[in-house]
Amino acid sequence: MAGLEKPSKGAEKILLAQIKQEFAAPAEAIEQYIDLVEEFGIKNNLDISSEINQIKEAEDKLLSQYEDAFRENTASDKQAKTSQEYSELRHNLRTPLNAIIGYSEILMEDFEDDLSEECIKDLNTILSLSRETETAIERFVDFIKGDLNEKAAEDSEQGQIQNAESLFRSLGDIDYSLDIDDYLKGSDVLIVDDNKTNCEVLERRLSQNGLSCRVAIDGTSAIAEVETKTPDLILLDVMLPDINGLELLKRFRKNHDRDELPIIMVSAFNDVDSTAKCIKLGASDYLPKPLNGTILMAKSIANLEAKYFRAREQELLKELNLRATTCPLTGIYNRQVVFDKIEECFEKLNQEKDYEFSLLSMDIDFFKSVNDTYGHPGGDEVLKAVASGLRDACGENVVGRVGGEEFIAVLENKEGISLNDYCENIRKAVVELSIPFQDVEINITISGGVINSSEVKDQEELVNLADERLYKAKEGGRNQFIYN
Repeated sequence: MAGLEKPSKGAEKILLAQIKQEFAAPAEAIEQYIDLVEEFGIKNNLDISSEINQIKEAEDKLLSQYEDAFRENTASDKQAKTSQEYSELRHNLRTPLNAIIGYSEILMEDFEDDLSEECIKDLNTILSLSRETETAIERFVDFIKGDLNEKAAEDSEQGQIQNAESLFRSLGDIDYSLDIDDYLKGSDVLIVDDNKTNCEVLERRLSQNGLSCRVAIDGTSAIAEVETKTPDLILLDVMLPDINGLELLKRFRKNHDRDELPIIMVSAFNDVDSTAKCIKLGASDYLPKPLNGTILMAKSIANLEAKYFRAREQELLKELNLRATTCPLTGIYNRQVVFDKIEECFEKLNQEKDYEFSLLSMDIDFFKSVNDTYGHPGGDEVLKAVASGLRDACGENVVGRVGGEEFIAVLENKEGISLNDYCENIRKAVVELSIPFQDVEINITISGGVINSSEVKDQEELVNLADERLYKAKEGGRNQFIYN
């Protein structure tokens, strides 16, 4: 590269990475597009498997040969080549590329009427990507040959070198340290690896950054550790002496989803298929060996943060749901939930011939006198005590506060006793309450109207008749339930 400024070693590495990326981006994209064409063929029963397999084989060969050539020609102890050898290298890289182009064109010609417009577009994209790949091969061979001597090439190469130098210098200003927020410090990380040295290195790196570590050297030990206490994160090696990491991953996922237990797979198999399989089986992330400390910490922190914020989100949703469904004073269901339940019961009534339910409309007797005597604080204590008593007496059935001192219970399950006995138990539960307030004990009673779903046609009639019977109970002396 006559006349070009020789890049520093750091900048040269960046420049080589750019040259490799020029090839990898279009070459690897070809694989994605041919998969799309193959999926269309399988879905529509097209006999294109032979051409697809030829393209895939050529794609694998192209990527493999380029990787070998790049490694061989950029190594520190690389051997000088003759012009003939460089020509052979260029030819060898072009050969599988020509096969990709050729079979793609065959597919378009022979199956033009069968392929969708999208497939034709994908095949044209493959041809376009192939041309980009061919240009990248030319650039690569000319670069390692040192034969980029045309003026335009020199200008382009000089610009790349300057950019690489600038990027390399800027790397010196980057702070590689990763800070862990206080809410993540002490997070419990389980390291599963049969290599003690690997465990020690991982434990040191994680512990130095504020994480708490446990170690398991085989699958059996890992299972025992998780059963003892579910960790916040697992770093799981794929290769283990007793149970391989993938089987262990599947086992953990049966009891713990990604939100509850993030699992990062660790393996020396740094290929797309291995990574995809781990993700498909439930891995949260994937780390190739040898591990880079910065990437290890970044991924560990990212997964711990995701777990933390998902848990916070669930807590918030739970709190919002609680506020939306419960009476803030008494803690039992609110009016909306009660009437939604009644509607749900009527829907079930229309679907199931033998189904029936009952509704209790209840009201605390002389509640105004309680407020007048003890003030609203005393009245609030009575409401809370009655609500708690009704919730206990009604068991699994829905009971809620629907207004001041008014309550409704929807009875689907009377636990094998008559409706009269069930309601009598509720009445007694309230009568037996002795509610402490300041220096006195407050005692109250409750009245109610009871109705069965078999007596009415719709929800409105059900509630109205229950209220009418409640008024009868009040007028008839209170502290009783009326059934008709």
